Amino acid sequence: MPHVDRDGVYFLPPEVRATLEVKAFEADPARSELHRLDASFRRDVVAALMPAWPADLWTDGPDVAAAAEVWNARLGRRVSTHQDLFASAHQDLLAEAERAVRTAWEPSRALPALLSPASTPELSRDLTWAVEQFRFGPVEKDTPGFDAAVLVGSVALAAWLSHRLPTGDPVRAALPTALAAVRDRLAAPGLVLDLNGLTDLAEFRKAAGAPSEVGEGWERYGAVVLPTYRSHCISALRPALLDVAGTDPFLRVLRGGRPPFDVEVAVRLARDPRFEAALGDPGDPVAGERDGDGTWWPQDPARSVPGLVAEVAKEYGLGGDAAALYLMLLAIPDPTDRNTARWTGWKPTRLKAARAELAATDLVVEAKRTRAGRSLFLPGGWTDPKSPHVPLERWKLPLVGDLVAEAHAPLGVIAPTEPAAELYRRAWQRVRESDAPRFEELKVPRHRGR
Repeated sequence: MPHVDRDGVYFLPPEVRATLEVKAFEADPARSELHRLDASFRRDVVAALMPAWPADLWTDGPDVAAAAEVWNARLGRRVSTHQDLFASAHQDLLAEAERAVRTAWEPSRALPALLSPASTPELSRDLTWAVEQFRFGPVEKDTPGFDAAVLVGSVALAAWLSHRLPTGDPVRAALPTALAAVRDRLAAPGLVLDLNGLTDLAEFRKAAGAPSEVGEGWERYGAVVLPTYRSHCISALRPALLDVAGTDPFLRVLRGGRPPFDVEVAVRLARDPRFEAALGDPGDPVAGERDGDGTWWPQDPARSVPGLVAEVAKEYGLGGDAAALYLMLLAIPDPTDRNTARWTGWKPTRLKAARAELAATDLVVEAKRTRAGRSLFLPGGWTDPKSPHVPLERWKLPLVGDLVAEAHAPLGVIAPTEPAAELYRRAWQRVRESDAPRFEELKVPRHRGR
């Protein structure tokens, strides 16, 4: 494992990459995965490679089967398929995911898990939880299994992949099975998820009242559990005790006016039927055909909601392309020029003509905004989450739900959480109900003089 503790994409010297016959972008995800393992385990894997008779190393090579047995005993067996993480076709996708999805359980670990959840301990193994001084932790030490980081990382990456990949892509087709595995883990009665927020126990007790249950070193309030050995603790959540909507009144007490916890958002999203539908296959296009490779983009309203495009065109006197572009600007959180071209397949000349026609109306504002990746915007307020997320109009915030809170993305990703067709219908319904994007009058009290 040469230079595994170094940082940077080019951690391997050129001569080592040549010997291993790997490119820098291929080696980097492997280094990240190995770097997260403790040194003693890495030594065990390397030690197992040595054959029982050392001379066999020069004739038969290393004992790969023995090393695999050590690896699988701790980390589980990764099923090798055409969807394997390190297949060359998915290297660019992984690199893009690592830039776009910022979660503790990184895409380099989450992606192979989503593709093969049954063979991944994090998505197939329930852990036993107990109180540890100021927080809850798994009884099984150094044993991978389902926890808060896995939940958030899985849901966030699944949301991003469902938006980033077209219908018909084999990776996207694996997402419903992955979501089913996440739901199975969330259904475990004893599951405890760390909320990763420091709580003043006395202040919480004062606001929450009497606990629902008291145990040795912990108290439970509804679905919220808190260790009681210290004055300040890390609160946790029992998903099995949430109500049907995935909420609990004590969570609001715990937050104290702050945005929802990332775990809270992830639990609700994983259980939401709309999110399940977003990850699923919408079938063939309503209009038009699939692309040559058998895929198509539901984000293209001309194929997913052609009737809606015609209605918008008639309402505003627009051509079909300009109407489709307006719907994308209206409903999708990241309708950059690059994304729009990807979804529609339009050439630059066609996209430029649609933008020019739409820009000539008062439906949009033409401007330059940092990192936006487009020149047309809905009129009204603007929110600017930190990079790598692109800025978006405040009018769209109800369409993305809890994924954006006060210019912060709790799950590290901003993407639609329902099928594109439904998102277009919901956005257009708001316009039809006199809730179209618009500038609001800023009322400032007048004072004497200047």
